Amino acid sequence: MKKENNNTKKADNRLQKRETNRWMLVLYDSIVYVFCWLVVFSLCGSLGNTIPSIIAVFYLLAGYVLVFGLRFVFEVYKQIWRYGFIHAYIREAFSLVLGSGAVVLLGVALTYGLKVAEIPITILITFAILYFVFSIAIRVLYYFLFRVATKNTVLAEHLKRIIKVMAFVDFDSDVSGAVLRLTLNPDERALSPVNEIQNIAEKFAIRGDVKKIIQINKGYINRTYKIETLSDSGHIHTYTLQRINTNVFPDVDALMENFKTISNHLFGKFHLLEKDKRGAVQTIRSTKDGRSYLKDDSGCWRIVNYIDDVYSMDNTDNPDVLYQAGMAFGSLLKEMSDVDPNEIKIVIPDFHNTMKRYIALEESIVRDPKDRVKHVWPEIDFVRERKDKYGLISEALENGDIPLRVCHNDCNLNNILFDKKTDLPVAIIDLDTVMPSSPLYDFGDSMRVGTNTANDDERDLTKVSCDLEMYESYARGYLRACGDILTKKELGLLPYAAFIITMEDGIRFLMDHINGDTYYNIFYPGQNLDRARTQLKLAEDMEKKLPQIVEILIKIYNELELEADFDQMKKCR
Repeated sequence: MKKENNNTKKADNRLQKRETNRWMLVLYDSIVYVFCWLVVFSLCGSLGNTIPSIIAVFYLLAGYVLVFGLRFVFEVYKQIWRYGFIHAYIREAFSLVLGSGAVVLLGVALTYGLKVAEIPITILITFAILYFVFSIAIRVLYYFLFRVATKNTVLAEHLKRIIKVMAFVDFDSDVSGAVLRLTLNPDERALSPVNEIQNIAEKFAIRGDVKKIIQINKGYINRTYKIETLSDSGHIHTYTLQRINTNVFPDVDALMENFKTISNHLFGKFHLLEKDKRGAVQTIRSTKDGRSYLKDDSGCWRIVNYIDDVYSMDNTDNPDVLYQAGMAFGSLLKEMSDVDPNEIKIVIPDFHNTMKRYIALEESIVRDPKDRVKHVWPEIDFVRERKDKYGLISEALENGDIPLRVCHNDCNLNNILFDKKTDLPVAIIDLDTVMPSSPLYDFGDSMRVGTNTANDDERDLTKVSCDLEMYESYARGYLRACGDILTKKELGLLPYAAFIITMEDGIRFLMDHINGDTYYNIFYPGQNLDRARTQLKLAEDMEKKLPQIVEILIKIYNELELEADFDQMKKCR
């Protein structure tokens, strides 16, 4: 059974406390404190006990110092009650028990020891219980008011404004605890404050005022945020804000021109679900001055539409899901088949050229900038032993044996959004790598992810293998959607696709590890090496199962009446 990779969730979702106390809570607690003493003094009067004013003031001030002093010692006012974390209530309760108990002990000492006070002990205990109940009740009420205020209703927005004024609550952060900043990549020195993200978002032509910012911790390349706005009419609008990784995509103009060309071509006519109005690709929201992206000192930013009521997954063990994924990516390829490859810019030269990736790896081995090569010789030897197969697809493209097509080039399962109601694909995202290439790379990349029986950074390599049932499911869906536009030569090379692209990813992860983790985001030291080892182990299993893969594909070709270069396929056996 596969498990979704939660490394990104663990990296950025950490509790952080405010550096200052919540003084509005101190004020509210003080009001409750005085109220409780007034109740106690009133009870004393009704019971016939006259309390001298000097004694009453002494108890009020001494008790205040004891109770609130302990609250500050336990950092109670640095806790955020809106989240209802149990440790926050424990601190509050612990400080109250000690503080109220100290008041009672003080009363005992003064009444029976020094004999200078006239307040019965039962009255002091009544105060302690009363103040404890009222204080905890305020915290619980605060928590539930916050919960109501975070809902997408007009009433919630009014309540949210009241709470902001009365308690200075920062609703713009979804990170646990009271945070002034969103946590970005752990190795970045400068964190990005929420208000800076808000200022960037408001430079785009979006509807309403920004009310909520949520960091989406998925993806290896760009940084992504979900932006929620509230219009004057009370409607909630949602957008996706991304900071483009200019180390990976240095030519942002070309990147965004490609994005615009493809999204415009597909918009309105490409639907994965019938009669679905959301559209199967994301579209660009321009800046207020009409540009496709924003460039400032913090980087390059873009906003695209956010697709609601969907979910994504990193992997699956359900063959039906993989069949639907194959249909989705195959349909995208077919829908883009009438786009002239010459109209699409190359934003990453030789992105899928396995032989050149191998050559780059060898150059990194020679440079060895981080002195890591000595630890990865088994992986290097494994890669070198298979170098004669890396050029099968790229050489066929260069020789004109197979056509150049506009392809997605990053056909991972998590780039498909599934509808929450039907569990069917509704959209394909991440068009950054759409470039002229070969669908063999797309097919192979999907197999690399979809057939792996383990996570992409699994350390126990005995768990890693190629699931042939999943392979057949995806292949059947993909070829049913686009098999009729593929040439005989493409179909003949298809058995090699998964092995080649899996080796390519293993090479890329290994090279990034050697270079010092400069390309892929990592969330713990050595993660790129773990990823590399997983890919190489998977490729080894695919290599062993190549004859069975050929048999699966021939069966599907016959079912769909597709003509393939069977002489090429026989070489795989």
